[in-house]
Amino acid sequence: MADEKDLQFNRMWNDESKPKREKFRNRMKAKLDILHIEFTEENARAYFHGRLRSRRPESLYARPERESQFRHRGRPSRGRRRPKS
Repeated sequence: MADEKDLQFNRMWNDESKPKREKFRNRMKAKLDILHIEFTEENARAYFHGRLRSRRPESLYARPERESQFRHRGRPSRGRRRPKS
């Protein structure tokens, strides 16, 4: 099965039809760009076979600490109310 997948990748990567070859390579480039990985044949092959995983940089997805935002606020207001009569 791995051989079939490897043959399929080779066929699409080295396709004689330039538009088909470029379409496949552009798709692989887009997938690797999402993962923030350099676009090379080896990386594209690893992604195609499902062997490539990337840990996303934490700085891009860091959340601010919510505790520090609300620590000094005190009790939340309930909006305007009419005094009881």
